[in-house]
Amino acid sequence: MEIQIRTLDRGELPGFRPYLLPAAAQAIEREDPDLVALGAVSGRHSLGAIAARLGESGDAALTDLFVDEAARRQGVGLCLVQALQAALTERGVARLTADYALGEEDLAAMDALLVKAGATTPWLRALSFQADSRDYRDHPLLGVCFTPRYKTPPGIVPFYQLPREALEALETADDIPHILSWALLKDRAVPDLSVAAVREGRVRAYLLAEESVDGGFVLLAAFRREGSLASDFLRLLRELLSRCWYWRGGDFPFYFSAINEHTTELALSLMEERREEREEHICAIFLTPEEDGAQAGSG
Repeated sequence: MEIQIRTLDRGELPGFRPYLLPAAAQAIEREDPDLVALGAVSGRHSLGAIAARLGESGDAALTDLFVDEAARRQGVGLCLVQALQAALTERGVARLTADYALGEEDLAAMDALLVKAGATTPWLRALSFQADSRDYRDHPLLGVCFTPRYKTPPGIVPFYQLPREALEALETADDIPHILSWALLKDRAVPDLSVAAVREGRVRAYLLAEESVDGGFVLLAAFRREGSLASDFLRLLRELLSRCWYWRGGDFPFYFSAINEHTTELALSLMEERREEREEHICAIFLTPEEDGAQAGSG
């Protein structure tokens, strides 16, 4: 099969939208210069797409990589990764990072693909879980989210309603780990779904979420700051699930990772046995000769 690579712009987007997360598609529509997106075609058929977001430190983060089921195991994924590497190198990017959570077979395939493309050995960043809203309609704490009886609690605010001053304060906050920060994730998070607990004009806790390719939702980050209440996580989760319910107009899959012992225990206590466990892996591809040499020497 002859594979051709195309740079995705607004004109190319309709044929590749099924292979992109909504955030990437929206970035292409608004011609976001910090998103690099490519699509693979054979003849007149689109086969898959890949995208990465440029960072401020000369790095890029892989945001999308999906190959049509009918075209898998034919080298399409590797062609996309290699084409993205070339495009990023032309822009002076030194490193491409990948952070992904998949089922066992897909996870193994992604690991093998990225290593073949030159990535470091993937390592386990966190446990990841998949849940289905249908399994929580009778949940004693979460079931109310999926009914008209649910009401947004006082002080719980979607991100699109936060004042500019509050968002700017979040972007510069030094008490929030970078990997969970609004500054890092704001281009992926959907403001209508992401929610914050606001007290005395300050964001004390938040959940950030985005849509997934399969019509579900991904919890990108959960963080409680000093001054938050122990109940904030549950209140925010209820609001988030309710918003996802109405956004989708029915049931949906929900994905989340727990990156420390406390959040893992809390998540498992809420999810009980009504979830599928996965792993979230992370790895990096060094794109410049200098970085390649440093990486080889570090082993």
